[in-house]
Amino acid sequence: MSNNNEFSTKDFLLGSLIGSVVGASVALLFAPKSGKEIREEINTSSQEAIEKASEWKDTFQEKGTEFSESALSKGAELKDKGLEATKRASDNVTEFSKETTDKTKELAKDLSEKAKSLADEVADTTSEAKEDVVDHTKSVTKDAKSRSEEIKKDAKAIKEDAKDKSEDLKDQAKKDSKDLKNKAKK
Repeated sequence: MSNNNEFSTKDFLLGSLIGSVVGASVALLFAPKSGKEIREEINTSSQEAIEKASEWKDTFQEKGTEFSESALSKGAELKDKGLEATKRASDNVTEFSKETTDKTKELAKDLSEKAKSLADEVADTTSEAKEDVVDHTKSVTKDAKSRSEEIKKDAKAIKEDAKDKSEDLKDQAKKDSKDLKNKAKK
């Protein structure tokens, strides 16, 4: 962009200078004056144009230097701001990365502790359930043995009672048979 400004300034200065000289020359040529007067006016006008061009050149050089210094100053300022912004962004990324790593480690530790605690609870519950099952099984086995013994005793008593009744019935049948035989003989 500064190249465009330099060309524009030079072009403007050159154009102004040429325009002034041509304008003064044309004005003198068409003016009804003598050759000597015309030459003096051309000389005077040329001198004035050269002086004005020199003034403009100095002004443009001063302005160009000011613009150049201002552009360099702004460029350095922007460069510093860019470096500062880059450093802040880098620091923010580093800090975010560290915080994320720390939080991830903390979460992993919490999850590990909770998993271990849950595993311990499951082991304790399983152990308690196993003990309950073993105790219940022993109790059921003991009850079954007790009932089995009672059933055996009851079966033995029923068997003996049936045997006794069977013998009583047998004896009664023999007696009734004898009585019937005796009645039949009579």
